[in-house]
Amino acid sequence: MSQDRLQAAVELAAQLAAGDLEARLLASDADDELDALIISLNMLAEELGHERRTRARAEELLADELDTYEQAPALFCSLDAATLMVEKCNETLANILERKKEQIIGKSVLALCDRKCVSDAERLLRGSETGARPSSAELTLVTASGRALIVTTSFSRIRSGDRERLRIVWKDVTAEKHLEAQLLQAQKMDGIGRLSGGVAHDFNNILAVITTAAEFTLDTLAAHNLPIDDIQMILDASARGAALTGDLLAFSRQRVIHPVPTDLRSVVRDTERMISRLVGEHIRVVTDLTNEPTVCLIDPSQVSQVLLNLAINGRDAMPNGGTLSLEVNRIVLDCAPPSEHLELSSGTYALITVSDTGSGMGPDVAARAFEPFFTTKPVGKGSGLGLSMCYGIIRQAGGRIAIYSEIDHGTTITIYLPTVHDRPRDEHGRPRTLMRGAETILLVEDDANLRSLGKRVLEHGGYHVLVAANGREALDLVERYAGALALVVTDVIMPEMGGRELALALQNVRPETRVLYVSGFTANVIVSQGAVKPDMTFLAKPFTAAALLAAVRQVLDRAE
Repeated sequence: MSQDRLQAAVELAAQLAAGDLEARLLASDADDELDALIISLNMLAEELGHERRTRARAEELLADELDTYEQAPALFCSLDAATLMVEKCNETLANILERKKEQIIGKSVLALCDRKCVSDAERLLRGSETGARPSSAELTLVTASGRALIVTTSFSRIRSGDRERLRIVWKDVTAEKHLEAQLLQAQKMDGIGRLSGGVAHDFNNILAVITTAAEFTLDTLAAHNLPIDDIQMILDASARGAALTGDLLAFSRQRVIHPVPTDLRSVVRDTERMISRLVGEHIRVVTDLTNEPTVCLIDPSQVSQVLLNLAINGRDAMPNGGTLSLEVNRIVLDCAPPSEHLELSSGTYALITVSDTGSGMGPDVAARAFEPFFTTKPVGKGSGLGLSMCYGIIRQAGGRIAIYSEIDHGTTITIYLPTVHDRPRDEHGRPRTLMRGAETILLVEDDANLRSLGKRVLEHGGYHVLVAANGREALDLVERYAGALALVVTDVIMPEMGGRELALALQNVRPETRVLYVSGFTANVIVSQGAVKPDMTFLAKPFTAAALLAAVRQVLDRAE
């Protein structure tokens, strides 16, 4: 019997040695040394089982921590403090640097830094030896593809025996830094825009005087059959000046938009000569215009702005010369548009294609080409707003714009604009038929020259005209004037009292009197400043005599 018990104890020991910690053996009633051995083996199995369960739990917790470490959004790595060699890093760091962990571990951490900041990085990490550590520090890392990565750096020093390690935590702040740069750029552009808008306002006042005086002279010369070529040149130059102020106002986002039925072929023809001068003689400009009508509802000046922006980009891509092609076609799309991402519905479209034979760009750059502030040009050579402005203009008109480019094979921009059946408005030719009247009008203008010429225009149109230099003077005049007052033509922004304040005061004493606002600023900025309401009649300077008389007649004849 003892022999069997001994054999069972040996088998229990073998099971435990093999790792079967659940094996057990019951002791007998003999209470001898063999039973004591069996009890000891059972207790050993319990202790080993508990140790195994504890170790398994610890390994599970460690695995969770390692997984957290590997997948944490922060970028971790450990260095040898003496050599700055990377001993460990997490998967997040490896992924964002576009490398395998094996390509990072065993290399100097300085190899991950941009060359421009290597000395700063070494000074930062070595400085921790003396405790001279800045509260915050930024470094620039470089990915395997060469992309710069701006990170904030924090680290701690850990001693283990005779060795010291640096535990570094990096946080990627690249996006935040780009947003900060964009905000600064936007603030700079806003400041420049405000300056441009102010210059355009003053220049519009000057152009209004030149245009009106030249028109009077033109009418006088024409009445006596005298040559009018010189005066016509003045008027043409004034028109170009007005277009220039329009560009300044467009740049400052203060330009009022007038979508009208516009034949894109006419805009391309009108813009072609300017594009040829803009790109230079080393670039050949080729146009190919369809014979079919391509009438779209869009502000023609905006189409010109888009074409000029695209021409400038094409010129910059062809420093050694090349060909810039402008094509206009009419296409009909069914339910399957040529490019799904354009989100084009079926219908008839005018298609503008602008192509160059320049350096082109890769797919990554082309994908970001329409982003605001994104530019591949050197610092100071481009604001990054040209293509984004084109994108906004085309989208606002209900169209779509796309880009296709290959390195060393040029770039092609395609623009789709929905067509309309209306006839294009004739933008050429200055109307010479003046709309007349006989009512009494109060003209309020702080510019003496413009006030004098405006009075002449209105009197030439048959009106009885009163004049005032500002709102306060106008109110005093109205209180003294006993006759009927049909209309007040007033500048919006004037010293002492502006046009809007004048109009509000007139409601109490002359509620029947109508108001026409004029300003060197445009309707958009005047409305945004609260000077006038969107539904009020507004005439932007510079205006011609015919435009002023037409606006006056329109307000006077408007139904109550």
